[in-house]
Amino acid sequence: MSQMDNRFTPHTSQEVDFLEWELGIKPGKRIIDLGCGAGRHSIELAKRGYDVVGIDISAPMLAEAKKRARKPGVTIGFYQADLSQLERLFKKGELFSGAICLCESGFGVLGGWEEDLHFLKCVHRLLKVGEKLILTTFNGLRKYRRYKPKHPFDYINGIVHWRAQLNDSLFKEDHRVYIPSELTMMFRLAGFSQIKVYGCSPGHFAQQGLGIDDIEMMMIGERDDSHSGS
Repeated sequence: MSQMDNRFTPHTSQEVDFLEWELGIKPGKRIIDLGCGAGRHSIELAKRGYDVVGIDISAPMLAEAKKRARKPGVTIGFYQADLSQLERLFKKGELFSGAICLCESGFGVLGGWEEDLHFLKCVHRLLKVGEKLILTTFNGLRKYRRYKPKHPFDYINGIVHWRAQLNDSLFKEDHRVYIPSELTMMFRLAGFSQIKVYGCSPGHFAQQGLGIDDIEMMMIGERDDSHSGS
């Protein structure tokens, strides 16, 4: 956790500056942080006066988020849930003025492209008309360009097979990565319009073009009721 803090925490303020600007939000608005982890962005948004709901599947990460939220004295609704079950968490008509899903925090590991599309449709339904989702994920173009034999990347299906030794256990995760045209199509199928694709990195959230070798890409879509998203 300390390594992650050292790498990412110093960039939080700049990233949230951009999120506020791009989402077009003002303090008091209700924002949902999907895959919130230890609450880095949720807490900063709450400190700025937003009504924040954070969702994550990891109980230890949520416990850490709640602990960190106590220091600045902010109140955040943290909930443990699988993002693939998002539609079960909220009542019909319970809507948000913005949604964020950052730092590969759930999208791509839900089981495949069908599950990822279902997630996008659920987020679309949770947003007020005209409000936006900002999502960051791995740039699949880089993965394809840098593929080498014996690399843990299934280039036919776009799946990275992560394997890492953590203490006494082997960590395994299959992560579906996408190229920009795939994600643009999925956003449209989910009902989003005004779709933007940017490149990004920690502390460098901006309206910058996606480079083919950028590690991450940022997708932005706006809820448009001319599509049902169902």
